Amino acid sequence: MRQEQSGRNSVQVGIHNRQLVLDVIRTNQPITRREIARLTGLTSAAVTNIVSNFIEQGFVREVGYGRSGGGRKPKLVELDKGSRIMVAVDLAGADQIAALLDMDGNVLCRGERRIGSAKGVTVADIVDAINEILDTPEARSGQVVGIGVTTPGLVDAATGTVLKSVALNWFNVPIKAAIQKHFEYPVFIGKDTHVALLAEEWYGAAKNMQNAIYLWVGPGIAIGMLLDGRVYTGSTGMAGEFGHVSIDYDGPACKCGSWGCMEQMASLRAISSMAAKSDRDAEGHSGDPEERYVDPFNVLDAAEAGDANARRIVHRAGEYLGVGIANLINVFNPELIILGGQIRPSDTEFIEAARSSAMSRVLIEVGSAVTITASKFGRDAGLVGASALLWKEILRDLAESE
Repeated sequence: MRQEQSGRNSVQVGIHNRQLVLDVIRTNQPITRREIARLTGLTSAAVTNIVSNFIEQGFVREVGYGRSGGGRKPKLVELDKGSRIMVAVDLAGADQIAALLDMDGNVLCRGERRIGSAKGVTVADIVDAINEILDTPEARSGQVVGIGVTTPGLVDAATGTVLKSVALNWFNVPIKAAIQKHFEYPVFIGKDTHVALLAEEWYGAAKNMQNAIYLWVGPGIAIGMLLDGRVYTGSTGMAGEFGHVSIDYDGPACKCGSWGCMEQMASLRAISSMAAKSDRDAEGHSGDPEERYVDPFNVLDAAEAGDANARRIVHRAGEYLGVGIANLINVFNPELIILGGQIRPSDTEFIEAARSSAMSRVLIEVGSAVTITASKFGRDAGLVGASALLWKEILRDLAESE
């Protein structure tokens, strides 16, 4: 049933206007107050008052002058990205790491330790890594405003609980509360693909776009979706488990209980498995190829170097990924598909195989409107996304606190 829309009182209108001004500054900086008024529809007096309050709080600064339309040149303003810093923790990659970032998503320093071990990742591991970052000269010289954590699996972002993460072997772990009790800074938790997409929306290829899909490729596969300008998370916040979409009903068994899932056909785990099987067959050995681990990045690098067998494996995985991408394009009609996660911009053999496979299967009318590209953030997407997640919350709180 469709809910009725409730009206906004004066307090709500004020909060909405401040959020609107902040968002316009963030996406168009540097920008003049006059241009902010034009883009928001607010009066010049209202914009001047809101911007002045943000300048007093140190979130916005003046940076020179814009073009004059007659009379004095108008002053330009932008977010003061050096005024605040934050801790980001990425638990989604093969190497779970912590880092310090500024308001513009730049990594200032990384923790020396890798989070977790062969036994898995514990809260104590995460707390130790955060403390190590907070003890760096960069952290001690700035104003730390919060901690953002990105995690794989099914995540209840509202409570900060990881409901299920096979990768971390976590089930119903209240990770936000567990971390929060160790620190005075606010802690925010986000699902890996959702925050990676947020990184692209704030700092990367999806900036100013309305419809984009971030395709996270690692040991598993998942997606984050920006639909009509909003990140789509589903009815329970768990949308995006694209790795368990079956594209071959007679394919290999998946741990989810199905067969021929994207994760089994096109992920880094699939590349590793195909390479292990190829090695076993070449040596004339029997047995389960899963028992023989092959680093998928070695295979990707060998493919780039021209190794014929590696290219065959990488192309096969890329072609399967392209089948999935074509389905996404046909269903959602996005402007942009971003390949990221642990896939690197340098993995051109894999990326081009996926792009070619997708475009050969997509409807021509829909395919002509889409661009398929690699994320410029590479394996830092989780860190940058955690940064964007935190700044989004901080700026929202700032708008509501006036």
